[in-house]
Amino acid sequence: MARSVERLAQIQTQLAGQEQQSEKVWKPRQRPFDAAPPVKAIIVGAGIAGIAASILIPRKVKNLSYTVYERQDAVGGTWAQNRYPGVRCDIPSHSYQFTFAPNLRWSEYYSPGPEIREYYERLVKEYGVDKSLHLQHDVVSAIWSDDIHQWVVTIKNLATGNVFTDTAHFFISATGRLNVPKWPNIPGLGTDYKGILAHTAEWTEELTRSLDGKRVAIIGNGASGQQFLVNTFDKPAHIDHYVRSKQWIVSSIIPNLVPATTEVLGAHVFTEEEKDKFEKDPQAYLEFRKSLDKNFHGRYQGSVSGSAENAKIRQKYSDALLARLGGDKAWFDRLVPDFAPGCKRPTPSAGYIEAIRSAKVDYVDDVKISHATTDGLVTEDGKERKVDIIVAATGFQNAFLPLFPTIGKNGLDLSKYWAAAGPIGFPKTYFGVMAPNVPNYFGVIQANTNGQGGTFPLQAEISATYISKVIRKVQGQGYQAIYPSQEATDDFNEIVGAYFDDKVIGDDCDGWWKSGYGKSRPLLPWPGTGHHRFDISRDPRWEDFVFEKSEEGTRNRFEYFGNGWTEREKNGDEVLLTNYLKEVGKIDLATLHEHWND
Repeated sequence: MARSVERLAQIQTQLAGQEQQSEKVWKPRQRPFDAAPPVKAIIVGAGIAGIAASILIPRKVKNLSYTVYERQDAVGGTWAQNRYPGVRCDIPSHSYQFTFAPNLRWSEYYSPGPEIREYYERLVKEYGVDKSLHLQHDVVSAIWSDDIHQWVVTIKNLATGNVFTDTAHFFISATGRLNVPKWPNIPGLGTDYKGILAHTAEWTEELTRSLDGKRVAIIGNGASGQQFLVNTFDKPAHIDHYVRSKQWIVSSIIPNLVPATTEVLGAHVFTEEEKDKFEKDPQAYLEFRKSLDKNFHGRYQGSVSGSAENAKIRQKYSDALLARLGGDKAWFDRLVPDFAPGCKRPTPSAGYIEAIRSAKVDYVDDVKISHATTDGLVTEDGKERKVDIIVAATGFQNAFLPLFPTIGKNGLDLSKYWAAAGPIGFPKTYFGVMAPNVPNYFGVIQANTNGQGGTFPLQAEISATYISKVIRKVQGQGYQAIYPSQEATDDFNEIVGAYFDDKVIGDDCDGWWKSGYGKSRPLLPWPGTGHHRFDISRDPRWEDFVFEKSEEGTRNRFEYFGNGWTEREKNGDEVLLTNYLKEVGKIDLATLHEHWND
């Protein structure tokens, strides 16, 4: 017993000596504390999400440089790609814009596509994004390197064919969800058919001119199919309109919004006097904007299956449809869906019902297309319809997962792991922004990001703000990498599944909001309302993350403290040294001392 006690004392003395020796060896690095050492980000995509990230993140993360790669030859994402006749947004223009960069001179209540594209082109120049932007550059792959703790990204210059690599501490995917055209699976369409074959997402002015006097087939009755038919109706000699599934055809996407009409497809044309008032009276403009945005919130109960609120929406939609049909019950039965409103996106469509009921249009909704011939389409009843031009208005492939190899730790490739045929089968995100075992990776808008309420630009702003906070955490506290834990990601996705169990999105319909038919995986929506997402995303849950320390930080987690001084004291900037003092009457106690370096 005495020997055991003696041996224990010897061990304790030895450990104490080692600890003292270790403490003597390690010393703080002889450099000032820097809350914002230089970091670099690569942003992929210059659509709305990419532009939001490119503007906000560098302004929220000090000393961050960035490069934007966009495969198209213009910015604007879906608004740069979709240039078919009549393309326009069905969300009011003054809501479908960034909150920090209002356009006070929108021409119409629902703006046409070219004007939306011009808005984002202007912002790219005004905020200096163009200096870091590379158009016609397609990302081939993105691979995280544990050796250098950075992303190694391979890019192809589509103009020259040159392939090169770039590296960055952070990789931000803003590739969008609606950019890879989806073609209908019709035997012979791409091989046997010899006429003009086009997709609305690849439309040109030359194709518009080719419609004159021709027999045209339009496949698809979503937003693009409806807009295309209405806005090209006068050109062809005849139109065959192939419809696979029904849509809720509405006058406006949300009640209380001004409906478009056949006379004014933009619902309202703003006068110069109205535009001038918005510019001269900021308070009046703010109230107008609030009067629009309030319509996007407070609609939770209508999303619950079997709820009285959803039944009221169905009745309202049905009554409005029957009225537009002039009481024609036969046409009503052909058009009214069986699924609940909200299962898929409704389609505001001024002029569409009038167009499909004309003698000029053959509305093919009772039989499927069997195959294509050299000069037409054959339906399953054996009938062939000859056409000069086939237009696919069939939307886009699922882009809620990376469109190129995106490889994190241990060879984990999200583009395969999340694919329908992969081990998971759907994009399993953390908060719709990050992914486990993929360090320093962010998606601005990917699966389960979009809260119900608040337009897409606002959702992108919220994501960019969240991403900025995570980057600042890594940048300022001595870490090399961060990613969510698998446990936290699993828990979030359990919430997603449980939340949508009683929601109308699980009704018997298909669409790009989810992965398939009926109760399939919801892809688009956050498990809650917009404000629910805004509040929960305000402060990251740091306990949900795996942190990788810098090499120096593995010895002491507070290594980043440096020598006890700060960079601003070292530089002696008098403004920064006293910036905690504010002008009398302009002190906001809610944010006081929240941002010490401001």
